[in-house]
Order: sequence, then structure tokens, then C-alpha cells
Amino acid sequence: MADYQARIRSFEQIKVKVVAVSADPQEDAQKMIDAEKLTFPVAYGLPAHEVAAQTGAFFNAEKNYLHATGFLLDPSGTVLAAVYSTGAIGRLTASDALGTIVHLQKSEA
Repeated sequence: MADYQARIRSFEQIKVKVVAVSADPQEDAQKMIDAEKLTFPVAYGLPAHEVAAQTGAFFNAEKNYLHATGFLLDPSGTVLAAVYSTGAIGRLTASDALGTIVHLQKSEA
């Protein structure tokens, strides 16, 4: 999430909102928000197994956590792109998100 925070002004300039969701309890989510100095909204306490069932995110049942999953949504909520991680790599970087969004915005113009 630090990657997105570092580029938050770029998202704001193209009128795109960044939000994050977490299965962590409020206390753990707040620690991460504080540590990374996040200024965008972070929802917390989502039931990991239900989120996995609804989104297709990879769920580690043994340790009860979701692997990182990234979505680009259009203003109506339609998924334009999704990236599913199964480990420490394979995330939707802020740079990739920005590039895709700018490309899509230019295509619509």
C-alpha cells in the first residue's frame, strides 16, 4: 500500500480514488495505516473466507488470510482489471494501475 501512497497525487490528478480493504481487525489495520502514513480509506475486518468466495481471491485457510488481490473499477463499479496474487509477488503496482487507467481514459476520449 506504500506504493499507492507514494503515488497518491498522481491518482488524484487523474481523478481516481484509491481504497484498500483488509481482513485484519481494526487494531492491526490501524497499525499498518499509521506505519505507512496512508491517506486513502482502508476498510478493515472483512471476513476473509467470504471475500475469497465473492471475489476469487486466494485464501489461505490454514492461516486464515487473503493473498493480495487488486482491482481496477470503472465509475459504475465494473471490474476493468484484476490481479490475483498467490504469494509475495504478483501484485497490481501503482505504476501499472496508473498506466492502465491513463490508457483507458485516452481510449475513451
